[in-house]
Amino acid sequence: MTKTSLVSRSVTATLAIVFLIPALVLFIMWSSIGLQVSGISDHEKMGIYMDYFPAWLHNITEIHIISLVCCLIAIILATRSFSKHLLSIRVLMLVTTVVAVFIILFDVFQMIQI
Repeated sequence: MTKTSLVSRSVTATLAIVFLIPALVLFIMWSSIGLQVSGISDHEKMGIYMDYFPAWLHNITEIHIISLVCCLIAIILATRSFSKHLLSIRVLMLVTTVVAVFIILFDVFQMIQI
């Protein structure tokens, strides 16, 4: 019995990467603050981070939830593409899933720490 889907696996692989990019950018922005400015408190670091966002998005928890949702969607789409026959797509989706899980752990840790 064959299973047909409305969207091809290469499209879901592309969408997985597209949904991972915003979470990855948010993670890199947070990490770069610690590298650029050393010796600051977590409160000051959060203030610098929040200055990057518009006024309607000045809640750190909302930013972490957006990142979590993007990562979860990326994982779901990446797992749908694992059955692709090309090894490069499988490896790319594995890396996408690992990075998304790492960012999820980071976001959860940051939300607990607040």
